[in-house]
Amino acid sequence: MKVLVTAAFGHQGKILIPKLAAAGFDVRAARGTAGREAEVLRLGAKEVFVGDLSDPLVYAEALDGCDSVYHIGPGAHPRELQMGYAMVEAAKKVGVRHVVLLSLLQPFIDIIQHRYKLDHELALVKAGLNYTALRPCDYMMPEVYVAPAVQTGVLPVFSEDLDRVHSYISPEDLTDVALKVLIEGSAHYFAAYELSGPDKISPVGMAQILSRVIGRDVHAVVRTPQDLINHLWEHRDPSADFSHQEKIIRSIMAWYKDYDFVGNPRTLEWLLGRPPTGFEEFATKAYAEMSAGKS
Repeated sequence: MKVLVTAAFGHQGKILIPKLAAAGFDVRAARGTAGREAEVLRLGAKEVFVGDLSDPLVYAEALDGCDSVYHIGPGAHPRELQMGYAMVEAAKKVGVRHVVLLSLLQPFIDIIQHRYKLDHELALVKAGLNYTALRPCDYMMPEVYVAPAVQTGVLPVFSEDLDRVHSYISPEDLTDVALKVLIEGSAHYFAAYELSGPDKISPVGMAQILSRVIGRDVHAVVRTPQDLINHLWEHRDPSADFSHQEKIIRSIMAWYKDYDFVGNPRTLEWLLGRPPTGFEEFATKAYAEMSAGKS
């Protein structure tokens, strides 16, 4: 079985590709820019494809010979919407057996990226393709939640309301589900899985857990949209046009200011065959790995 994985050196790709390789998949890893091919191959990919996946012809070339695709749209990319449409067009042209789309929890809410994902899901339905949509909530990432707390005693919060609650998912859990869906194929055709961890937790609650785990006081501190933009694109070209990325970030933070973002963990638990990872378990593991010098 050959599978195409896009955004191959992103947060998920670096976790998923070794799992796919261990399960016997031939992985073709797709990237938008050249470089880091050797690192991607070391993850377990058999080959690396580099090209502009917003072009349906290029995407069809990337898909040629693949049985399935795991499409990860790069977050806040100016052509993210076009990439999803190109994927659908290419998958139909090439005759890919199974499309697994990384969507988002509650794709119907009024955030720009969520509307993109809903449009992509609708395009898959209209195309008559065998698809599975994975709809995860926010990701738990050590560099976002644990490292700042360890280094500074501060949990940066990119929302104006410290009492809003969110659900979170471990990337390990999410990639375990992606692996299962790709292995089992037809058992998951035409499904849209909302994937949430067990917690419905506020930044204040997260800071309390982090304080307990790392043994120092941790405080949740509100940051601005511009702070987040500067954090995510610290080394951006000052002359580059980042208006699209700014629009995406401000759309997300405007919603989070007024509304919770929570889901139900039962579907994730069913797919994993075990309880999903909670924030305290995640933070404990991440802190232990940092202390051991593994991250």
